[in-house]
Amino acid sequence: MGKDLKGKELGRGLSQRPDGRYMGRAQVEGKPIVLYGWKVKELKKELVRAVDDLKRSNLLPEEDGTGITLSEWFEEWYSKYKAPTLKDGGSPAYKRKFLNYYGVRIGSKYLADIRQLHVQTAIADMVESGRSSKSIREATGILQNCIEAAIANGLMRINPVVGTIVPKCEKVERRVLTVEEQRIFLDYLAQNKSWYEELYKFMLLTGLRIGEVGGLQWEDIDFSNRFIYVKRTLSYQYEDGKKTMRLTSPKTENSVRKVPFFGETQKILEQQFEKVKRRKKDLGDRWRKPEEMGNLVFLTSMGSPIGRYNIESDMRYITQQINDIFRTEALYSGGIPKNFEKIHPHALRHTFATRCFEKGMTPRTVQEIMGHANYNTTVSYTHVLDDIKLKEAERLGDFLENGNNNQTLEYNDVIGIL
Repeated sequence: MGKDLKGKELGRGLSQRPDGRYMGRAQVEGKPIVLYGWKVKELKKELVRAVDDLKRSNLLPEEDGTGITLSEWFEEWYSKYKAPTLKDGGSPAYKRKFLNYYGVRIGSKYLADIRQLHVQTAIADMVESGRSSKSIREATGILQNCIEAAIANGLMRINPVVGTIVPKCEKVERRVLTVEEQRIFLDYLAQNKSWYEELYKFMLLTGLRIGEVGGLQWEDIDFSNRFIYVKRTLSYQYEDGKKTMRLTSPKTENSVRKVPFFGETQKILEQQFEKVKRRKKDLGDRWRKPEEMGNLVFLTSMGSPIGRYNIESDMRYITQQINDIFRTEALYSGGIPKNFEKIHPHALRHTFATRCFEKGMTPRTVQEIMGHANYNTTVSYTHVLDDIKLKEAERLGDFLENGNNNQTLEYNDVIGIL
């Protein structure tokens, strides 16, 4: 036990030098750590952090197994065990599968703390969020292999994946905004001066994924020829156990594509440029935009890159506000309040595809614009909304009554590929 200059006990590894500075010393697997500081409390914290960092960098957890999180171990396992077996030394999609399914749910838990219940709860949450049984099983297989390697390295004793059950999920119909819902959504954005108004309109007019929108740079936009070039995506990655945002290659080769300007796309982009310019000037030194990300088109109101979590949170808020308005209207009218179902960023992509089919665009053209590698994926985006179904049912009724088989259906392209 070290002491200060007055003889007061400071704790293990701590002492005070003649010049008044405090010294903290420790060892991890024979490697010395020596730190100095003028404040003993801060030095204690720094010493603990230094010991933890060295243990984690060496993958030397505490004897009770609490020294490394699941996400930290996954990164180590992936780089040492899995990546060498994959083509070109690794697959971003493989990592995304784990991170988006288990990393975001239990990745921060220490290996020794993970129980079967945690894994099963994560599975239940995936089912609730609409993930398919097949994709959950794939992610669970990755987790199983990752943890088996942890057991082999003495980091865990039992595999909490064993005994978990992935239920058979009913196919969940994709969330698509009806024309009326889209109008309500856009009206709300305009009336409430939403910071993300241009972003939402842009997504509805282009069908880009949220990661592709986040990674879009001004250099990717050809105003002369009216094309948007999709070249990269902004994604979350774990590096040394810490979640970071990185610009990476798109999902597939087909995801690298050019998307034409639809409707007011140019006007929306010009408005976005001017808005960001004004905001940057207003904030001055508080503007956070990281230079390494390039000249991004869409940013948060503070200048940070936009991620899926920013937009999901904003969409939840908007949905709540719209439903509050519905409840207030019903209160005054004495009727039953309407319900605006929850939406997520990908719902805008689904909505774009549906609007394209409603307007008569061919599936092959939609496939190219959406960046789908598989034609069947494009066809599965054909959501025939209730109002269209009713309209076609009415037309079919007239056809049977009148015996007129020459009538051209307005939504023939939609119905024809169901």
